[in-house]
Amino acid sequence: MKYTDNNGNTYLMSSSLNDFQRMLYMHLIDWKRQHLTPEPGFYKGHTYDYFFPNPDIYEFSPVLFELLHSELRSLQNSIFKYKEHIMAYHMASSQCACINLFMPVLLDANASEILKHVQGCPKDFKEIDRTRLYKGFCFEYWGQDIENKSSKGLLQDHTHAAGTDSDIAIAYLNEAGESCIWLIEHKLAESEFTCCGGYNSEHNKHKSFCQETSLNSLLEDNHKCRYTAVGYEYWNITARHSSAFLCNNSRTGCPFRGGKNQLWRNQLLAFALVDCNAYSHAHFSVVHHRDNEHLNTSMEDFRKIIAPEISMTSFNNDDIVSAAEQYGENLNEWAMSYRELYNI
Repeated sequence: MKYTDNNGNTYLMSSSLNDFQRMLYMHLIDWKRQHLTPEPGFYKGHTYDYFFPNPDIYEFSPVLFELLHSELRSLQNSIFKYKEHIMAYHMASSQCACINLFMPVLLDANASEILKHVQGCPKDFKEIDRTRLYKGFCFEYWGQDIENKSSKGLLQDHTHAAGTDSDIAIAYLNEAGESCIWLIEHKLAESEFTCCGGYNSEHNKHKSFCQETSLNSLLEDNHKCRYTAVGYEYWNITARHSSAFLCNNSRTGCPFRGGKNQLWRNQLLAFALVDCNAYSHAHFSVVHHRDNEHLNTSMEDFRKIIAPEISMTSFNNDDIVSAAEQYGENLNEWAMSYRELYNI
C-alpha cells in the first residue's frame, strides 16, 4: 500500500500496520533513504520501502551499525554464533535492533554499572560474568553452553529454524558470587508476542480443548496439547514449577494461548536452566521500543498468571540508552546514532 505524508513523500508499506508501526516505519524508511539506499526491496512478491534490495550482497544486514561488524565477525566464528532472522533485511528488524542496542553497551568497560541502572535489572545483579557465554552475553540463546544437552535443547523444541530462545542472554554474578543468567526478549515494532504455534497448527485436532480447558486441568492431563504430542517439555517443566503459576478451577481455556505463549516459553527456559544446575538463578525480562504500548496487555495478563515471587520485569530501549549516556565510558556517539535511527 502506498502512504503519503504531509510533505508529499511516498512510502510502500503493508496495509495492516497500526499507528505506531506506520510512524516508525516511515521514519526508518527516511533514515534508510538518507544513509543507505533509496531503492526498495521485495518480500513474497511485493515491493516495500523498508526492505533492502539484493540482501545476498551484504556480509551483515545494513541495519547493523558498522562499528559492530568487527566484533560480530568474532562472535559469528564462535560457538555462540546466532541464526540470522529472515527479517534481518527489514529496517524494523527486531533482531538487528537488539544487537544495535545491547552489543555496544555490553562491550563497554562500565557495562555492569550501566545495567545496574536499568529499571528491569535483576535485583541481585552484581556484575557481568565475562567467563560465561561470549564475553558474558549471547544472542538467540537456547542453552548453547549447557554440556550434555539434547540437540533439541532443554525444552526439546530446538531445530535449525525454530524453537524457544532468548533474544539476548546476559551471564552475571549475584551478590553471593553465584553464576546467574538474565534472559531478555526484545521487541521493536511488534504489536504482539509470538502466539501459540501448537494451537494454530494445522495438525491440532483439539482446538476446542484448548479453548475450554483450565490450567489445573492441563497440569493433570495435557496429552491433547499439540506441544505434548510432538515431544516438547513445556508441560513437564510447568508441572515441576506449578507453584510459580496461579492456577484456577474454572474452565477458562489454556492460559498460554495468544501472546502469553512466548512469555511462558521464555519463563520455562529460565526454569530449565536452573533445573539442570547450569545457573543458580535465572531472571526473565522484556525490553521494547519506548513508544510501543501494544505489548502491555499481554505482559499484564501474564503477570496475573505467575506468582508474585516470579519477577518478570519489563523496560524500554530508552532506559538502556539513558543509563549508557550517564554511566558509559565511550558510548555517547553510539547513543546519538541509536536515538536517531530508532526515533527515541
